[in-house]
Amino acid sequence: MTDYFERYREIIEDWAGFVAAVERPLPTTIWANPLKITPDKLQTLMAEGGMALTPVPWYPGAFRLPDDVMPGLRWEYLAGLYQVQEEAALLPALLLNPQPGERVLDMCAAPGNKTAQMGAMMQNRGTLVANDRSNGRMRAARHAFSRIGLVNVTTLIHDGANLPAEMGLFDKIMVDVPCSCEGTCRKDPSVLARSSVGTSKKIARIQTALLRKAVQLCRPGGRIVYATCTFAPEENELVLDAVLREAGADLRLCPAAVPGLSASPGLTEWQGQALHRDLHLASRIWPQQNDTGGFFVAVLEKSGDRLSVNDNQFLQMATEPGDLSPGNWLGMLVERFGMDAEVFAGVTAVRWSKRGLYLAHNGLQLPPGVRLDSPGLFFIRTGHRHAKMTTEATMLLGQHATRNVIELTSDQAKAYLQRQTFTPAAAQTNLLTDTGFVIMNYRHYPLGLGVFHTKSNQIESHFPKAWARGDVQI
Repeated sequence: MTDYFERYREIIEDWAGFVAAVERPLPTTIWANPLKITPDKLQTLMAEGGMALTPVPWYPGAFRLPDDVMPGLRWEYLAGLYQVQEEAALLPALLLNPQPGERVLDMCAAPGNKTAQMGAMMQNRGTLVANDRSNGRMRAARHAFSRIGLVNVTTLIHDGANLPAEMGLFDKIMVDVPCSCEGTCRKDPSVLARSSVGTSKKIARIQTALLRKAVQLCRPGGRIVYATCTFAPEENELVLDAVLREAGADLRLCPAAVPGLSASPGLTEWQGQALHRDLHLASRIWPQQNDTGGFFVAVLEKSGDRLSVNDNQFLQMATEPGDLSPGNWLGMLVERFGMDAEVFAGVTAVRWSKRGLYLAHNGLQLPPGVRLDSPGLFFIRTGHRHAKMTTEATMLLGQHATRNVIELTSDQAKAYLQRQTFTPAAAQTNLLTDTGFVIMNYRHYPLGLGVFHTKSNQIESHFPKAWARGDVQI
């Protein structure tokens, strides 16, 4: 492996440390989902389950897991209480700093970790458009958005370099481009067999086109973050150098340093070629500096007076009225689960497809004339006699239910997540009114829906088959 990286020896300050780091397994990092739990509560909850979390010093709410833990098999993960994300990969969204109410674009969103991170940072408010050219990769991203419980994310399947002008302008744009992935070699050493200088130069053309499009779609005064998980200057500094020289005074680099995270400055010269003098403001994350993967990130700001994106004409979605009448979706949920109607303040039910209703932030600003994939969170499946919330909506909203809720034991929770039918104890059915949908809680966190059958006194699991894990850890 080290022979592959020989061409970087002169720009790596601690070569021996680098060699040792890339030979070690990569630590696993997670972040607490602020839409469902605080970092302190997550740390306490998992400690009670026998797992000690180590806080990441430079990113509040992120933790390292003990070695040999399978994070995707734990009930806390299935409930959307945390998201798994490589530690260095947390940096781009932190630098982009998306805020509630802003209009944000993630140009290459799949597999969705950074979009999920940004949607949570925005407190589920505003507009976050997650685009990717691959429908297959976007399916995995949509699953992440669902578990986290995002109502401010709209997905789009499109070539990012050719996004139409009808997209409108964005306050902030994430350009986490496809790359040769050298920095992920600790997790997957096989990436090096597919990488080369020639590959980097070829990919750089795509990366440059993506960054140029981001500059076009960013409003004056807006921010762009360019990121890769590779070491290759051809995909990092050389791409930025080309776009910065084209843009001239219209684009400037900003510092990409974060307190507590060790990093090296970007290169201002490579193999005898002088590069833009401000590229030292970019950050190179080498594996030995923080015991992470490798990463490159740069922050760009578009010059000009701040222009509000709210002057654009946006798509008007066909919304469903949310009144309290028994035949209405809101009335059904309020009646069945004893939810306060105020729970739905700030969100709108959108009739988007034959599948049912989606729950979207009511400030969503979507581009007209662009074929969108889906807005917000899949909310209610139609075709049922009673309104049936989806699992993802139940995990987000179930905490507000006051009836038809059952608190599961650990054995029952495991059975539920494995899609098994079980019999509740008499004391557990105090909040159940009759046969019908009930919310399944474990440790007071909603896992999804089941059906309570009064005649048999059994609960049938409706946990999604695609989400179920036979070896789930409780």
